[in-house]
Amino acid sequence: MIALTNVGTAYDAIAASRGLGIQDIDFTGITSLIFRVRFNKVGTGTLSWQLWNETDAVELALITDATGSGDNKNLTTTVSVALVGVKTVRVRAKSTVATDDPVFYGASVLTVNA
Repeated sequence: MIALTNVGTAYDAIAASRGLGIQDIDFTGITSLIFRVRFNKVGTGTLSWQLWNETDAVELALITDATGSGDNKNLTTTVSVALVGVKTVRVRAKSTVATDDPVFYGASVLTVNA
């Protein structure tokens, strides 16, 4: 588990080396992806989990949670993609309340071919 103390109100307010992980994915032939995040929401803000394409500096997927605090949340979104080649992706987080302290359990990306 990784506690994201004072996650901040902007992405990358926490160090990228904090352990949210990076992954290289070959997107050739991929038409969509399923992005999933598991976490413990601690705090009152709207929490945003972003799947970030580090290679091209663009957001691929976004999961937001404006509900109350709770443990073992498991949220998923499916998005279309039109990418080719290997891209490095990673998870980033932010909250509307700078002092929120979520606990990140993990994230996954499932790619879907046409």
